[in-house]
Amino acid sequence: MSRERIINIPRNNSSDSVWITWYDALKNKFGRKKANSLFTANWDAQGGSGSDANTRDLREHLKNKGKLEISGGFTGELKDKVFDVGNWIGDSLVVGKYVGYALGVIVLGGIGLFVYNLAKDPEKAVKVGSAIATRGMSEAVPKK
Repeated sequence: MSRERIINIPRNNSSDSVWITWYDALKNKFGRKKANSLFTANWDAQGGSGSDANTRDLREHLKNKGKLEISGGFTGELKDKVFDVGNWIGDSLVVGKYVGYALGVIVLGGIGLFVYNLAKDPEKAVKVGSAIATRGMSEAVPKK
C-alpha cells in the first residue's frame, strides 16, 4: 500500500491531501530526513509554493510531523494570520458563552432566592424590594 502512495508523485495541480499522503508514505518508508529531502525536491520542482496545494493544513502537517517548514508566501501568511484571528474570535465566543451561562445562573439564582424569601416572609421581602427599587432611600426616611 505504501509503495503505491510513494510512486504516485504529486504534481503542481495535486491537492494538499495528495501531498500530505505522499509525505506520510515517504516518512514511513524512508524516515523523516530522507522524506523531507524528497518532498522538498519534488515541491520545488513542481513549483508547489505557487500552487493551490500550499495550504495551512499542509504547512501545519509538515511542521508537526516532519519538522519541515515551507513558505506560504505573502498571501499564504496573510491567510494564516486571518485564520488565527478567526480562531481567536471563535475561542472568545466559546468562553463568552460559558460566562453568559454563569451570569444567567447567578441572575436566575438571585431571582429564585428573592421569590423564596417573598414566599417565606412577605413583609421582609417587600421591605428589601422597596429598598432596592429606591436605591436605599426608603430605608433612610424615618418611619412614622
